[in-house]
Amino acid sequence: MTSNQVIDMKKKDPVLKTKRMRIQPMSDREIEELIRTSDSDELRSAYREMLDGCRRDPEHRIWYAPWKMALKNGPASIGDLCVKGPARDSAVEIGYGILPEFEGNGYMTEAVQAMTRWAFDRSVVFVEAETEPENKASQRILEKCGFIPDGQGKEGPRFVLESPLTNWMAVFMLLGMSLGTSFGALWGNTGTGISLGLCFGLCIGAALDSSAQKERKAQWDQRKNRPQL
Repeated sequence: MTSNQVIDMKKKDPVLKTKRMRIQPMSDREIEELIRTSDSDELRSAYREMLDGCRRDPEHRIWYAPWKMALKNGPASIGDLCVKGPARDSAVEIGYGILPEFEGNGYMTEAVQAMTRWAFDRSVVFVEAETEPENKASQRILEKCGFIPDGQGKEGPRFVLESPLTNWMAVFMLLGMSLGTSFGALWGNTGTGISLGLCFGLCIGAALDSSAQKERKAQWDQRKNRPQL
């Protein structure tokens, strides 16, 4: 977790705090207001689906609800983003939108980065997104956030961001060096202790890295082979 992102767990629903925004799930009443005031049939339909998911599965409502983007020193809402349901095969899909008058300021990039970090902290491995073919601005946002092209979806170009793998070799080499230094001092031969500790850490770390890479490949294959909804 970075210094620019703090998750406030005092409330039932999480609040993502970025440098310029507070991002949090909307209540059912707020979603109903979006449905009432939206001038787009497509958006109204999408918000109804989100509200239905919130009510159908209240235990996981934050995975269905739209999240309101509010500036810390400005309007209460400048746009929203959502996760389209709980993870399937370690993957979730996100959607997002921002009011036209706030475009071009990096807010949406900031929000997507916060949402992907939040998802990765909850054992999600892949965050996916689709854009309409002509929506180059949305595609640029995803590219800035590190997403890579992932074929074609129902709406258009599809992108995916993969959670980083832990570098177990580095972790265990440092641990081995620390333990080796301690034992070496007890033996009166610090150099030998460090060498043995590094070898131990290298072997354990390499084994764990190999296992993690195999598991990630299996997760990637499972995600790619799942039926599209």
